[in-house]
Amino acid sequence: MYPVLFQIAGFQIRTYSLMLLLAFVAGILLLWLILKRRTLIDPAVVSDLAFWVIIGVVIGARLAYVFMHWPQFADNPAGIFKIWKGGAVYYGGFILAIIFGLIFLWRKKIPVLPLLDSIAPAIALGEGIGRIGCFLNGCCFGKPTAVCGITFPYESIPFAELSKAGQLPAGAFSATVWPTQLFQSGGGVLLFVVLFLLIRFTRLRKGQLFGIFLASFGGLRFGVNLLRYYENDLNLLTNQWIAISFVVVGVGLAVFFGFTQEKVPTPQWVAAERKKMAEAKRKKETKEAKRGKRYRKSKKSRG
Repeated sequence: MYPVLFQIAGFQIRTYSLMLLLAFVAGILLLWLILKRRTLIDPAVVSDLAFWVIIGVVIGARLAYVFMHWPQFADNPAGIFKIWKGGAVYYGGFILAIIFGLIFLWRKKIPVLPLLDSIAPAIALGEGIGRIGCFLNGCCFGKPTAVCGITFPYESIPFAELSKAGQLPAGAFSATVWPTQLFQSGGGVLLFVVLFLLIRFTRLRKGQLFGIFLASFGGLRFGVNLLRYYENDLNLLTNQWIAISFVVVGVGLAVFFGFTQEKVPTPQWVAAERKKMAEAKRKKETKEAKRGKRYRKSKKSRG
């Protein structure tokens, strides 16, 4: 466990925040690359989309946490806004980020399915990187175990939470738990590799890749949740039902798009079309420049 990387004038640089930042940057760069090589969508859209995704993640994750831990906010509603003290639920951020992203795409009239397919590997990669931050911070830990466990020290979050719940032996000075953060991280990296290979070597129908991602991610979370520690059964059941919903919706989307959508274009076709678009843009700019030059010359001669 290594929650604080270093301090500058009393200001802490936390490893959790750093890994989330790295996950986001890696996801953005990967999305930009996929859009440029596999679609006709302008990669410049990534910056604006990222802005709304961040807002969705922050608000959604916090609202989900407040909903699932309402008793601790019932007498102190102002605490809802103190996000710097921690408290976020991944599902909430994921769902609201998707909603905000879809609204953005609809308003900008950007094709939805190609972008969803492009963003799926980016989310999986971000999951693989970001969960390392959870492990270093000590949050999102697993149930106590004597098999294949990771031991967290006395001052860690797992020890404090499990001690409060009475799930540690009397006199214990550490907590050995399932490393669910690492399971989630490894699963995210594996899912990224699978999605990347599907993009590289197959031609799925538009939207199918996102459906496969959603179903696979839901299955991964369902399995990890069986080993993860939750404060109560209600939180566990809520997370499991959401995971099952992801699986059902993902499979449904993959099947539906398989029958209703055309195949994704080949990289060669995309490259050729982008070349045509660039040439057409160059000709248009040249034509407008010549027209402007003639206009200025005519204006000067009349003057």
